[in-house]
Amino acid sequence: MTPLRAFIVCVEYADFLSRTLPVNKHHFSAIHVITTRKDRQTPYVCEKNGVHCHYTDAFYLNGAYFNKYLALEETFDRVGRDGWICIMDADVCWPQFIDWSFKNPDGTEHTPVAFQSPAFQMRPGFLYTPLRRMMYDVPDHLPQEPYWKQFPLHRQQVEWAGYTQIFHGSDWHLGSAPWHQTNWKHAGGGDSFFQQKWSTAEKLRPPFEVLHLGQDGRNWCGRVTMTLDGETNPNAAIRGKALRDMIKARQETKSYESEKF
Repeated sequence: MTPLRAFIVCVEYADFLSRTLPVNKHHFSAIHVITTRKDRQTPYVCEKNGVHCHYTDAFYLNGAYFNKYLALEETFDRVGRDGWICIMDADVCWPQFIDWSFKNPDGTEHTPVAFQSPAFQMRPGFLYTPLRRMMYDVPDHLPQEPYWKQFPLHRQQVEWAGYTQIFHGSDWHLGSAPWHQTNWKHAGGGDSFFQQKWSTAEKLRPPFEVLHLGQDGRNWCGRVTMTLDGETNPNAAIRGKALRDMIKARQETKSYESEKF
């Protein structure tokens, strides 16, 4: 186990979380899943895996469609901003073994028992995001890790995006709280501006890849895509149109004004 804490937003995404949480949970010293009281399935998945839920209505304050980063920042305020932190999505699988260690600001090191001479050391002052493979059609049983390479890398590798972002809470790049812009109407912008806090030289790829399940870039205003058992959210059409309208306005105006409060 590492000294790494995971923060996972999961609202109407329990079908994916039920696949990924059992695979990922051994990597973390603690996992904080952020959801709403109306989501009945996510707490069930968390309880089954021995993980704590944080409930909030921050996602929808001020008429937001899905203000992910306001809810995330609220959770940081509740549980603390110290130590090694991983922000990750509910639809991302990590490999079973990762050959790494963690260096703390005081110079002490933490090496998982499995690796006495780790190949890669995580250091404060950097942002780490692994490359991701995209498996758009999700089968009943996830493929074994040797087969992950058959899936394509995500088309965009310029950003260190929010599907997995690892950093130390003492990092001076973060600045004062809140660390993220919290005035977004949807979930798709906060991570992009967050990763800009680090220079290109200070953003690194750790020595592993992750497997991203399902579609990307469509659920920023809340769940739009079908569940893994084929159900469609009753608000999918409204949410999908809202996102398309905001992206269209972004392209026309060259600004994010319509996507923020």
